[in-house]
Amino acid sequence: MDIFLGVDGGGTKTEAAAIDSHGKVLSRYSGSSTNPYVVTFDGAMQELSNVLNRVVEPLSLSLSDVAIKGICLGMSGVSTSEEKDNVISFLRSYQQQHDHSFPISITTEAEISLMASLEREYGILVISGTGSNTYGITQKGKRYRVGGWGHILGDEGSGYQIGLLTLKTVIKSLEGMLPATLMSQRITDAYNFGHISELKSYVYQSSIGRNDIAAFARYCVEAAKDGDDLAQGILRDQAVELAETTTALIGRDSELTETEVVCTGSIFNHSAIFRDAFRETLLSRFPGLSFMEGKNDLTPADGAALLSRKLYSEKV
Repeated sequence: MDIFLGVDGGGTKTEAAAIDSHGKVLSRYSGSSTNPYVVTFDGAMQELSNVLNRVVEPLSLSLSDVAIKGICLGMSGVSTSEEKDNVISFLRSYQQQHDHSFPISITTEAEISLMASLEREYGILVISGTGSNTYGITQKGKRYRVGGWGHILGDEGSGYQIGLLTLKTVIKSLEGMLPATLMSQRITDAYNFGHISELKSYVYQSSIGRNDIAAFARYCVEAAKDGDDLAQGILRDQAVELAETTTALIGRDSELTETEVVCTGSIFNHSAIFRDAFRETLLSRFPGLSFMEGKNDLTPADGAALLSRKLYSEKV
């Protein structure tokens, strides 16, 4: 069986997909982080090896039983030539262990996500998950990126920033600087706090990191759905912040003023308030933009596999 592999490697999770020569998704597998800056290079490669092994398991095949025609990877934390060379070197060693030889392509999360959503590699991709980022790719292949500076220097409109603002808002509410908010009770219930003031001892633990703070965004999203003004304000403000980042991206190339925008990530997926505010802000500035409607069943990992098929299939 000829298969094509795709990997969407992130700071929180890694998803892989295997498709056949007709583009049919044969299997998917989700593992943990493969970002070298989150789990170290060795840890990332160990998980990448695990993900590749597991994605073929549902086919009741071992790697020696399939003809892997190619793999395409979009991995966070892997963008420079040196970083890509290190991953390719690992994969070459991995292939030798499994008696395989297939071409490898390392690209960006933008290209694999656009391929999954639009079945092409150009357009604008805006990501709002734990972190945030924006990419623009023209039909001529020019690539642009604005954002992606991480939670300390950037990540406007991200789950992290929304989670952090949620925490600050409930504390200001506690102190009487802001009105009461549904977010306080939701957090108290979710974390079994006796009082919202217990947030302090929780968030200042040495083990609490970026993902833990981003997790509080869900209580903002939930409270906003129930009409909480403060929660809605956080989401709208952060949507505008992300629209500012996207505006800077679009300003890099006039072709990007009239193209399709794909919005992805957990905040876009779960908050209509955030999604609508972002869209309205951008359209007021660039009315020639169009937005991907509905939800495509294909994941970025599927898009990576499809891109692999496009690159390496003898007959598409």
